[in-house]
Amino acid sequence: MDLKLDEQQELLKQSLDRYLEKTLPFDVRREHTSGDDSVTFWKILESELGIAAAGIEERSGGFGGGSESEMIISAALGRALAVTPYIACHVLSATVLDELGQTELAQRIAGGELFVTTAIEEPQTRGDVALTRMRAERAGASWRLTGTKLVVDFAAQAELILLPAKVDGGEFALFAVDPATLGASLKPYSLIDDTPSADVVCDGLELPEDACIATGEKVLSALEKAVARALAAVCAEASGIASVMVADTVEYSKEREQFGVPISSFQALQHRMVDMWSKAQEIEAASLLASLKVDDPTAISAAKATVGDALRLIGQEAVQLHGAMGLTEELRVGHYFKRATVIENRLGTAADHVERYRMLRQVG
Repeated sequence: MDLKLDEQQELLKQSLDRYLEKTLPFDVRREHTSGDDSVTFWKILESELGIAAAGIEERSGGFGGGSESEMIISAALGRALAVTPYIACHVLSATVLDELGQTELAQRIAGGELFVTTAIEEPQTRGDVALTRMRAERAGASWRLTGTKLVVDFAAQAELILLPAKVDGGEFALFAVDPATLGASLKPYSLIDDTPSADVVCDGLELPEDACIATGEKVLSALEKAVARALAAVCAEASGIASVMVADTVEYSKEREQFGVPISSFQALQHRMVDMWSKAQEIEAASLLASLKVDDPTAISAAKATVGDALRLIGQEAVQLHGAMGLTEELRVGHYFKRATVIENRLGTAADHVERYRMLRQVG
């Protein structure tokens, strides 16, 4: 099996890396981390490079690169620590809509005309959409939603939020909601890595009849496929983040002196940095596994569990080996560590996916 990037994939990687190095160096990155600024930056990036549609299926207006193209883009965004709605919109939401045959909406996403995010997580789901508890019930000619969605990235900035819920009998339904109509139900905030996010708290939220865009078993299937694609992309982003934390730590160890010599000459610290490098290789391999076997739930859970544990070790070691400088605003390693912490908990922790992997293997 040839695991190398082909010519087009290598060109995508190189062009995106060059663009991000030029337009988003660390010293100006914070200018693009507020919610509106990060969306504006992403729109400019997408308009100049046309990468938003790279992974989206051709039937939905994309280039059909699938999870492999999404892996390349997400890893590059991770290396640059770019705050963008790429995974939330162009991976997760686009996949849901494509799987449900909502071609027009998916095409508008692929063309950069529509910004959609999907509310997946609830307190108990941890990446398992089947555990959704938000309820939707008929209320005359409208729908009434009750329940809470947590950590919906870019919810306040999106033009549509996709809300999965269960109706009578446990059947799934998917609602497309304009965030402007949510009012006090939308509770925005920023995560520790500056990603704009929000909770959606529905206490009898009334929606019109046409807000429901799909019902039935196909909704759960589409959501599960979309979450798998999003998890593969998250693993790829982690690989980019890990590579930078390892490189920065090694470089810092060559500059920082103790007892008149660089700390990189201390054997104990060399061993710790080798362990970091080894874990970074594990993350890269897990990312590749996830992108190549995105339709295999056991492979996805194995990858996310591997990434979660390895990324935590790399982040902790990077901060510790930088000493007190590790968490200052001036050095980027602390900012990468914050993003690594968010990724570790995104769509289920390592422990969650170890348990899911165990259950899937038993069933299989």
